[in-house]
Amino acid sequence: MTVHNNQLPKNTQVGNYTIIKTLSAGGFGIVYLATDRRNQQVVVIKEYLPNKLAQREANFAVAPRNNECKGKLYEGRQLFLLEVSALKKLHHRNIVHITESFEAFDTVYIVMEYRPGISLQDYINKSNGGFKEHVLRALFPPLIDGLRLVHANNLLHLDIKPGNILIQKDGTPILLDFGAAIRKNMSRTVQHRTVITAGFSPVEQYDQKGYCGPWTDIYAIGATMRICIENAPLPVSTERREKDILKPAAIAFKRKYSQDLLEAIDWAMEVDPLLRPQTIDEFLQAFHQGAEDGKNTGVLSRLFTKRMPWGKAG
Repeated sequence: MTVHNNQLPKNTQVGNYTIIKTLSAGGFGIVYLATDRRNQQVVVIKEYLPNKLAQREANFAVAPRNNECKGKLYEGRQLFLLEVSALKKLHHRNIVHITESFEAFDTVYIVMEYRPGISLQDYINKSNGGFKEHVLRALFPPLIDGLRLVHANNLLHLDIKPGNILIQKDGTPILLDFGAAIRKNMSRTVQHRTVITAGFSPVEQYDQKGYCGPWTDIYAIGATMRICIENAPLPVSTERREKDILKPAAIAFKRKYSQDLLEAIDWAMEVDPLLRPQTIDEFLQAFHQGAEDGKNTGVLSRLFTKRMPWGKAG
């Protein structure tokens, strides 16, 4: 007998933690709000449960869907643990911090600090995009600086999108969800467990032999910037490869934003990976950030505090 709802129910004890509620569930895993029973601290836990490969049994154990999935599921678990060990070493104000990992219910979990806030996607939906240029220039440099540290440690995020960016009440942006699609080796080809997000994932993530690198995350950053400007669905990158109907930002928004900002977005969103910036530093140089870029979180604090509701955990 299997559990049709793969999510662990409220009050389930897993490791040293008690589940409060499910925060999100995707193709790669499930994210929970939980309490550490040792000190009553609220944390976020991500469970490795790729729904194409695994399912929840009645005793809450995670089991392969069939014999063919067994090897892939085990391989994915091992890679997950290897990558988490590297992530725990990363400390940056704009990156969610991973505190530990453990095994339970025949799968693996990562524990992250809980940072209350609201996702960038929620704010975009509420405001319908149209972010002013000074907001973009305050919001993205800190995130990009955090991503530079990720890349410097031979890691990739591979699932950057507005839903994985948290805005805290003081305006600090935090890059989330490193458990979904990190690659320890930038030269490694995309594996079966890659998370794909239409509009934000570039063509190399769709190709089993695609070569991912910093340029892959840069595409997603560019797409996220564009959504902040115009809250409209972006075409799938594989469709753009066949026939690109996306109007360049430098043309579509030339009367509202600086040309260097728009050209940086267009460069980041080039369909061909070889035509994009190859490193974060190349992208930032194109971005031409000003002296106050990434430092003026005050403008973000005023903006997000004024327009968004702020609640407590649970």
